Amino acid sequence: MAEPRALSELTGVARTPLSDWPGRFPDRQAMGYLCGYVPVEIIHAAGLTPVRVRGSNAPLRHVDAQLQPFTCALCRSTLDQLLCGEIQFLVGTVLAHTCDAMQALGDLWRIDSLRSHVNAISAGPAPFVHVVMQPTNLGSPAARAYLVAELSRFRDRLATFVGRPITDDDLCASIALYNDTRQLVKALQQRRDRLSAPDFFAILDAAQIMPREQFNPLLADLLASLETAPPPVRRACPDRPVRGGPGLFLTGAVLDEPLVLEIIEELGARVVGDDLCSGSRHFRDLVDAPGPGLSRPIGPGLSGREGDPISALAVYFLRRPPCPAKLLPEHDPGPYVLDQVRMAHADGVLFVLEKFCDPHAFERALTLPALDGASVPHLLLDAPSAEQSSSLEGVRTRLQAFVEMLA
Repeated sequence: MAEPRALSELTGVARTPLSDWPGRFPDRQAMGYLCGYVPVEIIHAAGLTPVRVRGSNAPLRHVDAQLQPFTCALCRSTLDQLLCGEIQFLVGTVLAHTCDAMQALGDLWRIDSLRSHVNAISAGPAPFVHVVMQPTNLGSPAARAYLVAELSRFRDRLATFVGRPITDDDLCASIALYNDTRQLVKALQQRRDRLSAPDFFAILDAAQIMPREQFNPLLADLLASLETAPPPVRRACPDRPVRGGPGLFLTGAVLDEPLVLEIIEELGARVVGDDLCSGSRHFRDLVDAPGPGLSRPIGPGLSGREGDPISALAVYFLRRPPCPAKLLPEHDPGPYVLDQVRMAHADGVLFVLEKFCDPHAFERALTLPALDGASVPHLLLDAPSAEQSSSLEGVRTRLQAFVEMLA
């Protein structure tokens, strides 16, 4: 059976080098972002397309002069892409303060973006670089007022950069558009058994780099075609549908090596759910439609107006399941992950961790008692990077042993 057109388009975008982005979307201006805590709705409301910059498996060429080898692979790979000029088409980049490495990356990114701009003798404005300082303690009484002020500061600075105001109406329209994406992705998650794992995650990747005005109709078309689609087939064994094997739940930061997903399916297992920063977690929950419910006081001198979209975004970031680099006192990562594993009917948990990512490593330690108490098998897997490309066979061996244990 032929692959649906929408699926081909979406996965094609995700699997094309990011440097080809201007050729695919010549009428768009791209603003890069590196973290799910970046308020992409504000970027979109400014008339720009938010494009998530991810790590790649390309050899690193220049980053060793700026970042130590024990820095996380995501920071090293993305900065190397900047230093090599591969993402020079971006009009700027927005980061969020999560871990110390990301905060340091923000400073380096600002310096290197300006240096690249000067060296290119560009006639245009210098690239826009901004770090959104999200509060670390999301449960603090002052967190909401602080975040409203920080998001407002980002909005004002971005408006100055693009040369026009970012109105509340602009923001409300962008929030509605991005909420549509979240609802479509939720529907896709309910049909993920109709897709191979590499295709499912490629679609989520496409959502984070495509204009949403183009992505949403394509995903809606794909969802309609999946209603009658047969089960997917394994890439290595096209005569065997992907079904019936052990179900794995993936959790961790980002997964930038899609070969891991192909290995899982080649071994006869399935990915039945995930809580990855670059996966389903990025699309979880909706931003409340701005309205009277957000008009309660939010701090000294800061009262959210009726219909204030900045307050709506602040509430969204404060209540969503937190990144391990954030503190939300009522959030217990163990029961949280266990609930998701049970809802996905997973047989085991795969912790996919970037090497040297301390926040996710610490959260894994907090999660294990709940999994062990419920007798849920789990495996720690260091996410392969450009500096560890030879480790894929080791990944295959460890995954094979784990899948055979679950079978």
